[in-house]
Amino acid sequence: MMAIWKSWYRGNVNDFHYFQMKMADGTTKKCERLTMNMPKKVCEDFAKLLWSEKVQIKLDKKKNTERLLEVLDSKENNFKVNFPNFLERVFALGTGVTVEYRKNEKTLIDYVDGDVVIPYMYTNSYINGLITVSRFTKGTDTNKKYFTHITYHEFKDNKYTKLNELYKSSNETTVGKEVNFNDMFPNVLEFEEFETDNPHFQVWKPAVANNFDTDSPMGLSILANQIDKFKAIDTEYDSFNREFRTGKKRVLISKEAVKKHYVPDPEKEGKVNLVSYFDNNDEVYVAIAGMEDQPVKEIDFNLRYQEHISSINAQLNYISAGVGLGQNYYNFDGQGVKTATEVVSENSDTYRTKKHHELMVNDCLYDLINAICELENIPYKSINIVFDDSIIEDENTLIKRGLELYQNKVISLEKFMQKYLHYENSEIQEEIAKIQNENKLVQPEGMDFFGMEQDVEPQETEVVEKG
Repeated sequence: MMAIWKSWYRGNVNDFHYFQMKMADGTTKKCERLTMNMPKKVCEDFAKLLWSEKVQIKLDKKKNTERLLEVLDSKENNFKVNFPNFLERVFALGTGVTVEYRKNEKTLIDYVDGDVVIPYMYTNSYINGLITVSRFTKGTDTNKKYFTHITYHEFKDNKYTKLNELYKSSNETTVGKEVNFNDMFPNVLEFEEFETDNPHFQVWKPAVANNFDTDSPMGLSILANQIDKFKAIDTEYDSFNREFRTGKKRVLISKEAVKKHYVPDPEKEGKVNLVSYFDNNDEVYVAIAGMEDQPVKEIDFNLRYQEHISSINAQLNYISAGVGLGQNYYNFDGQGVKTATEVVSENSDTYRTKKHHELMVNDCLYDLINAICELENIPYKSINIVFDDSIIEDENTLIKRGLELYQNKVISLEKFMQKYLHYENSEIQEEIAKIQNENKLVQPEGMDFFGMEQDVEPQETEVVEKG
């Protein structure tokens, strides 16, 4: 099934987008059906909903966070670019795997697509033993060799083990014989073993049940139950474009009319010119037999423009509702598909779907950061991942709301700084002290740095009796 999901994500399905059409004369013609490539668009939008440059990853200390981000954003890992692309493919294929390892004194991340992952040890849907497969070639066309790299990852009894195997073949369709792994990869350990509470691999899956294979621990593509809808919308989009190709204006004329005729030259007596009354290169003219001695006949078709647009928008609604994005998330205007840009309310299908999948992303990302910190010896007490909800509500609006709650004494200053300004617990008191110190010279007595009145205990005054 993953091969089918991948072909729809690619936007080129052999048994659907290429077909034979029977013509009026009984012959057949190879045709290609146009596509809106909505599977790709849907997966892109899921990745954008869950990940943006505004997502914050913090450890409990700033210097340790900086070290972590250096690893993530290194030239080799390029997390800001590679991770959202990987996440998009996870939703397309249903499963993806990240693997963390050391090479040349650097911690690297492999982003592995689900179609080269084979689980062999799992409990319910939790996979703790899997195989990843990759292939590459060496040599020229006359002496090309095909290599298959197989890696076993296993996490059991607080122990993570990793075993690499390499096979070489002269035939692309066979695995071949096992060869020495370190001959090809001298800087990578063939076997590794770690005592750890956290494996150095994570299995990413959309947070939806696999109804195609209920016994499989593998995830389900977000596209899996929408294939019929993708077929319907591509059929209608192709019809929309064909409407313009086949419905353009025609002018029927006699075959005799397109022939060139000798006509006397009005300026030079005795000379004749070869003249054509119609432009043979103008495709609007159609010459047919039987039009002799008949006037030119114009055929102007009424294009079903709005009908097609309405039908395509209906299909877009079916798709967006089917994947959990709610109604009217997409709109087709005759030129292309646009995504809804208005603020999404907290009780909408889009918001609930985003929060549902965030659970998976948060758990896997937490384990990935944990593994990197272990490999890099970065100490930490807590990992804080703050997702971007700006599509739900603007960040400034949230801060303003939090400030109002604080000013109305609904929440404490510490809660406001933690929840709405995203300060770590260890930073809050330090930051409050700094701000108070900077403002104490201009701050009125009895007011905090947000302009809030503070409770001031009345001072005792000594009463002196006159006497």
